[in-house]
Amino acid sequence: MKEKYQKAVFSKITVTVCAVLAAIIPLFFFSHRNNQHIFLEKDVFIGFSQVMFWLMMANALVSMIWAALVFKKRDVPEAHPLPFTIAFTVTYVLTIAALIFEIVQISLASIETRPAIFTSVAKLLPFALLYLAVAFFIIWFPEIKNKAARITVVSVVIFGMLLGTVFAIYSPVVYDFSTTPMVIDTGEDYSVVFATNDDGTGFVEYEYGGEVYRVYDQKQGKIESDSRIHTISVPYEHLDNNSYSVGSEQIYEPYAYGSRSGKTIISQEYTFTPCRKDTQKWLCISDWHTRNELAVNAVAHMGEYDGVILLGDAAADLRDEDAAVKYLIDFGGELSGGTKPVIYVRGNHDTRGAFAPYLADALGLDEFYYTVQSGDYRFVVLDCAEDKEDSHIEYGGLADFESYRARQTEWAETLTEEGKTIALCHSPTLFFEEDLSDRAAASLMSIKTSLLISGHWHYCDFDTERYENMPLFIDGGHGDTTFTAGCIVISPNGIEISACNDDGETLLSERVDWLNR
Repeated sequence: MKEKYQKAVFSKITVTVCAVLAAIIPLFFFSHRNNQHIFLEKDVFIGFSQVMFWLMMANALVSMIWAALVFKKRDVPEAHPLPFTIAFTVTYVLTIAALIFEIVQISLASIETRPAIFTSVAKLLPFALLYLAVAFFIIWFPEIKNKAARITVVSVVIFGMLLGTVFAIYSPVVYDFSTTPMVIDTGEDYSVVFATNDDGTGFVEYEYGGEVYRVYDQKQGKIESDSRIHTISVPYEHLDNNSYSVGSEQIYEPYAYGSRSGKTIISQEYTFTPCRKDTQKWLCISDWHTRNELAVNAVAHMGEYDGVILLGDAAADLRDEDAAVKYLIDFGGELSGGTKPVIYVRGNHDTRGAFAPYLADALGLDEFYYTVQSGDYRFVVLDCAEDKEDSHIEYGGLADFESYRARQTEWAETLTEEGKTIALCHSPTLFFEEDLSDRAAASLMSIKTSLLISGHWHYCDFDTERYENMPLFIDGGHGDTTFTAGCIVISPNGIEISACNDDGETLLSERVDWLNR
């Protein structure tokens, strides 16, 4: 029995499988540790999780050494003495335990987090593959005795390296648009936002006043070319009731002198219709958290609408440009079709991730608090930012939202009463700080705000008690398996509010009078 066990322990197949698994497992741990709060720590790796990570890394190295010893038959006596058997067994146990741990963590990950984990793994995978490739040629390649097989392996590796070099110089993707344009009303002009599947320039083409315009995504005269997201500012009068196309030229690499460019693409024409009429219907969507399709199913029951209000929380976080493209820009483009105005309200999850600091610029906004005049109606957009104190462990010491909310409160206090007003904020409580929230609410009520629309709580409600003389509509968003979408119809006679789920069931129907007629 002992000999059979030792034979299995020192099997070439066993040590090979163990070495490969041990090399890949740390990638998953690193990735989900960066995407989930597995251990409550301030920084990425402190304490227990740091010990676990480096234990996995050490185990990967030891597993590879064991594999080399078995294949090279060095320092491993034929009798396989007990110390070697114990050492090999410990390595196997650690590898299996780590594998089970990763499987459990991935299976428990949310629908939002799981894709992010695999995306992170994909970015790190080349390093693991390089490690395994070096190990392969040191340990396993010498075991291949057939000359034709050895030549095949070497040829495949050389071909892969050449192909990788070519793809590093020339992108393998067929350049195309990855989203429909989303036209955001910034309160000062329109921001036409769209995305392509690779880096390039961005421009909008249209005719106005007998002149043909091509307006580029540029900063101080320098055309942007290092992003998939393209943002172009266009004056209201140029786009209202007018047709436009978006375009992009693929840029492989911008040089100090010149650039290496590729294909130029131009979209179909979109006819943009502004919200300026007396009666307007606005779609209200909040907290879709990557569930784009579920939200679209709910919207299908809302009928035609004139504009889209996105109330924030597109995903668990905006860890990179791809997340912003897929869950915000593509989503907004699908709902608006490039033909309807969009008003964007930042959610607390939209403040998280490496791309979050660049979101305002990507959407063409100076700040996330601003006003939009839609005909005779005004929208006041507030930004709740995060929903906990800046020192909370989730933020890793990278939050300074209290001072930001203080500046925003001071801005809100400068607003004056200007006709029929609706306020928009992701959180029903406005701000985390009670004193700032009270001041902001008082400012909204002082300018006779007739309705506050929010999300964040993931249920649909109409509350007339939280704020004096300012009803609160909580839009809904996603539940476990359902989605609630809302809409408002504004007219000189008042505001009609409704909401339904993705099954078409009406969940709310209310009416509010204007405080300022």
